[in-house]
Amino acid sequence: MKPALRLLAAGSLLVFIALGWSMIRVSAPTFDEPVHLASGYTALVNGSRLLNGMNHPPFAEMWAALPLLALKPAVFFQHPYWLGGRIYNYSDLFLYKNHVSAERLLDSARLFSLVTWALVLGAAVLSWSWRLAGLPAAAAAAVLFAFCPPLFANAALVTTDAASTALFFLTFCLFSLGKRGPAVWVGGGLCMGLALASKFNMVVLPAFVAVLLLSEWNLDRKQTLSWGWFLVSAGVAAAALAVICRFSLLPAYFDGLAATILRLDDGRSSFLRGHHFITGHPLYFPVALLIKTPLPLLAAAAAGVAFWPHWEAGLELRGALRRAAWVLAPGAAYFLLACFAKTQIGYRHILPVYPFLIVAGACGAAVLWRTRWGRALCLGGSLWLVASVGAAYPHYLAYFNEAAGGPAGGWRWLVDSNLDWGQDLKGLAAEVRRRGNPVVHLSYFGVADPSYYGLRYVPLFSSSIVERREGVAQAEGGEPLLLAVSATNLQGNYYADHAMFDWLKARRPVYRAGESIFLYDLTEDAEGARRLAAVLERAGDPGAARRILVRYPP
Repeated sequence: MKPALRLLAAGSLLVFIALGWSMIRVSAPTFDEPVHLASGYTALVNGSRLLNGMNHPPFAEMWAALPLLALKPAVFFQHPYWLGGRIYNYSDLFLYKNHVSAERLLDSARLFSLVTWALVLGAAVLSWSWRLAGLPAAAAAAVLFAFCPPLFANAALVTTDAASTALFFLTFCLFSLGKRGPAVWVGGGLCMGLALASKFNMVVLPAFVAVLLLSEWNLDRKQTLSWGWFLVSAGVAAAALAVICRFSLLPAYFDGLAATILRLDDGRSSFLRGHHFITGHPLYFPVALLIKTPLPLLAAAAAGVAFWPHWEAGLELRGALRRAAWVLAPGAAYFLLACFAKTQIGYRHILPVYPFLIVAGACGAAVLWRTRWGRALCLGGSLWLVASVGAAYPHYLAYFNEAAGGPAGGWRWLVDSNLDWGQDLKGLAAEVRRRGNPVVHLSYFGVADPSYYGLRYVPLFSSSIVERREGVAQAEGGEPLLLAVSATNLQGNYYADHAMFDWLKARRPVYRAGESIFLYDLTEDAEGARRLAAVLERAGDPGAARRILVRYPP
C-alpha cells in the first residue's frame, strides 16, 4: 500500500505545482508581494530590523526570500526609503531598480514557496486521509488537493497565507495522532511556533489545540491528560518564535501583534455582490467559500461531514467522534471567527479552512466509494473538478465556480484579493502592444510598475502607493481612446463614490486581462469619452480631460 500512496502523492504534487507555475508565468507582482519579498530578504541579511514587522511576523517572508541569497540583490540600506521606513517605496526600489531583474527575483521566490508548501500540505493531507479512511480516501485527497485553486494559487505567491495555512494544518495533523510520543509533541510545538512566526492571526492556534486536547480527554477519562507534554510543546513554540525573531526582536513581534489587532478592529472597505461594507458582514466569508471553492470539493466535504461516523468501518462512535473532531473542529472554529471579523478583504483570510475541507471531502468520498452509485458520483465529480479548474487556466487567482458564473462572473460578486490583486498588468500590457501600444487611461488596482511592462499611460484613480513618473504620457489625438480599469476600481471598492465607474458596466470590454482588468475602446463612443473626461477632471487632471473634449465636444 505504501508504494500506492507514494505514487498518488507524486502525481498530486506534480499537478499542483504545474498549475501554480502556470499562474506564476503570467502574473505581475500582486499588491503585497514586493513588500513581503523585500522584507524577507532584508531580514535575512540584516536581523536588527524588520521592514514589515508591524504588519507581519518574519518567518514566511524570510522563507520565501531564501533563493535570493544565491542571487545577491542590492539592499539599499542607506537609501532614504529604508531609513525613513517607507515600506512600499523601498519595496518598489528593491524590485524594479535592482541589478537582478524583477521577474527573476519574484519568480524564484514564488516557485520556492510553491514547491515548499505543496510538499508540506500535500504530504499532510494525503497521509491524514490515508490514516482516517484508507487508500480510497488518499486517492480522493490527491485529486481534491491537486485541483484546489485556492491553495495552489496562493501557494504560488510570495505572501504569508500559504505558509501559515500549511503550518496551521500540520500542527493539527500531528496532534491528531492517537499515540503521541515525544517526537509528536516537539514537532507539533515547532509547527505551532513557525505558524505564530508567519502570520499574526495564528495567535489562536495554541488555544485551539488546548481545547481539542481537553475535549478529547472529556470523551475518554481513561486517557491521561498530558498537560506536561503540552507545556513542552508550548515551550518549543516559544523557542521557535524567539529564534526566528532573533530574540532581540521579540518586543517588535508583540508590538506588531497589538497593532494588527487594533487595525483589524477598525475594519476595511469590502465588496459583496453590489454592497459595500466597512466593518464586515457575517455572510461575506460564507459566500466567498461557496463561490471560490470548486463545487465537487464542497459536495465531497458535505458528504464527509454527513458521514463522519462511517469514515472508518467498524470504529465505535466515541473513537469516530475523536478522530472526526480533529478534522472538522479547527476549520469550523477558524471559519466562524473570520465571519465575525471586521476586516474582510479576501477569501485568503479563510485559507486555513481548505486543507480540512479536503480531508473531510476525501473521507466522504471514501464512504461513497463503498457503493456502486457512490463510485459513479466520485468519478463524475472528479471529471467535473478537472474541467472546472481547467477552464480557468492559467488565471487561477480569479477562479470562481459555476455558481458565480465562472471566472467571467466573479467581479460581480467579489473583488480585491479574491479576484483582482494587480496580477494581470502583464497581460494587459501584452494586449496593448498587440494594438500598436497606444496610450492607455489606466485605473489600476495594484503596485506593479506599468512602465516596466512597456505601458504608456495616463494614471486615473489608481491605487499605487508609490509615485511614478516613468511611462506617464499624454494621449495623442490620432490614437485610439483606450481605458483600462481593474475590477476593484470598477466596483468603486476604495472610492468615496462607489459609483465612479458604474457607467462602464453597461459597456462590453474589448479585452479582459485575466478577468481582473477590463480594457474598453471608447474611440467610437462619444458619450463614454465625455464620461471619461469628467472622471479625469475629478481625478485632478484637467489637461487630459480637455484633450478628450477637443475630440468629443459636448
